[in-house]
Amino acid sequence: MTTLDSLRWDVRQRLMFLEARAIWAGSVAPADLRETFAVTGAQADKDFALYLAQCPDNLLPAEKGPGYTASDRFEPRLLRGSAQEFLLVLRNHGLKAGAPDSPLAALLGGIAPAEVVERPEREFDVRILQRVIAAIREKRWLAAEYQSMSHPEPRGLLIAPHALAGAGRWHVRAFSQAHKGYRDFLLARINGIPELKGPCEKSPQDDWDWRNFVHVKVGAHPGLTPAQKRVIESDYGMHNGLIERAVRVALVPYYLQMLGLSKESVAASPAEQPLTLLNRAELEVYNRFS
Repeated sequence: MTTLDSLRWDVRQRLMFLEARAIWAGSVAPADLRETFAVTGAQADKDFALYLAQCPDNLLPAEKGPGYTASDRFEPRLLRGSAQEFLLVLRNHGLKAGAPDSPLAALLGGIAPAEVVERPEREFDVRILQRVIAAIREKRWLAAEYQSMSHPEPRGLLIAPHALAGAGRWHVRAFSQAHKGYRDFLLARINGIPELKGPCEKSPQDDWDWRNFVHVKVGAHPGLTPAQKRVIESDYGMHNGLIERAVRVALVPYYLQMLGLSKESVAASPAEQPLTLLNRAELEVYNRFS
């Protein structure tokens, strides 16, 4: 017997759309599957029968017109059904120029007008990323021309990549022969196409800052009024007045930057910076308060 856990990819796509439409559009009918996926009416009916058999409490017959609406007992089985899930799909797919690249994006993009202001970032040759991934996969050295604020003129570096890190911008985590240690390198600052070199014996286990985590604790600024603190605690989903997140030691500076918690922000007024770092001394031990 087919279950939701054993679905073929194409069936799973259709049932994800079915579930998403029930959550976000308020109703769903076999015709929606036919029009979106260009399947036959018989196939759409079969998909609905499968979903209803597996999730009998999720859908109710619509009071007006064909199809179904989400019941009060609806529990997503293929999606999380969260606000962040909706917004992430909308941001990454639904707002691109031209046709969205997934049926789920097509649905979400048509539900509510939306606009996203993205951080400007330099586009780079896809071959750079391909070479970086190949070096990670094959455990090889990578020769790259790299420029930074401290070395604005491109210079040759020999690095051994072992991971990618997304922190506002995308970095590659790698051992640098020139630095004799592990560093983060912005993909957008690699010039030209890197060259794959020979095998590298460096192990990600040697990258202590990447392998280990530290708990970052953030709360509302003590200078805020009790009412203002409640607003900030709600804004950031704090529990008991606290955001506590385990972050790789290497990525702590980026996490703090995202929250606006740089060293310069310590002297900022509560109105300018409503958050405060609660375990600054602990992070300073790791030299990760930037």
